[in-house]
Amino acid sequence: MQKLGGKGFGAVGTVRNFMNVVKEIDFEEVRERAEQRPRIMVIGPSDDAARTSAEAIFGSDAGRYIELRGGDSTDQIDAARYDAVVVSDPDGTGLIDRVKRNMVRSGSAKLFPIRRAGNPEDIAGLRSRLLNATLDMAPSYGRHFPEFRAAAVKEIVDDTARANAQFALVSNIPAVIPILGGFVSASADLIVLTKNQVMMSYKIAAVHGRDLQDQTAVVRELVPVVGAGFLWRTIAREAVSFLPFAAGTVPKVVIAYAGTFSVGRAIDFYYRSGKKPNKEQLQAFVTQATETANRLGLPGRAGTDNATGSERTEMDEKDSAANINPS
Repeated sequence: MQKLGGKGFGAVGTVRNFMNVVKEIDFEEVRERAEQRPRIMVIGPSDDAARTSAEAIFGSDAGRYIELRGGDSTDQIDAARYDAVVVSDPDGTGLIDRVKRNMVRSGSAKLFPIRRAGNPEDIAGLRSRLLNATLDMAPSYGRHFPEFRAAAVKEIVDDTARANAQFALVSNIPAVIPILGGFVSASADLIVLTKNQVMMSYKIAAVHGRDLQDQTAVVRELVPVVGAGFLWRTIAREAVSFLPFAAGTVPKVVIAYAGTFSVGRAIDFYYRSGKKPNKEQLQAFVTQATETANRLGLPGRAGTDNATGSERTEMDEKDSAANINPS
């Protein structure tokens, strides 16, 4: 079996070479977006109702950073001034439709209605819809509104895992990867996958409020958490226990998805707990990743359906089980 720093890992096989890969990545756009607070307006039937809704959705300090409006002052809302306009209309008075009519400059795309701003399920659904519609701002939402942190991390990890799975499908990585090195020997493809994981890691660091000025220091902090090569060998070895495929082989798409998903969970665990995940905790992340991959209908996987909204909700609920207690 090859060692972690062996030839099979090519350009990302050692910490030194891994950091060279990091230096090629431009983090500035992500940093600038993450450090800029989202521009939010919350509208309710009254000023007090708008404040109550804003605090329930965005946190107790929402009134300091978010523009609030009562239902009587919704004329000519310039959507260009906001990243999102949230409208709470618990009694179904038609406020949502009225705001939509009054929004100008492509306003409807930024409108996020919610009927019951005091209901946890409705709030969770709103946060997911908002982040999914403005994914490039997920680090900013999580960084500036702690109530969005878990949802922001989930969107970032899910999006990167899907992107890496899609890349694995269309790249030159072999269609079936031997566990003991065939996958990692495709070093050019591995570099692309690793770069995506590095950017994901940086976004998660942004969500957790890390100083983003020294990008290399942020990533260097994470190297001991996930290891040089970002766990590819570990993921391949562990994933085979959970996937019903030919002995000794697992599909490239699932490894790309599960590897990225597990790395994201490991990094989030580290920032939440201040500890590296142990073997059992990593195994739980891999188990969740491979189970999720089986449900999602990833490209190149026959006999699976695309995830529905209800499946995404189920996955949200299962996150709490995978995020093992740090103690």
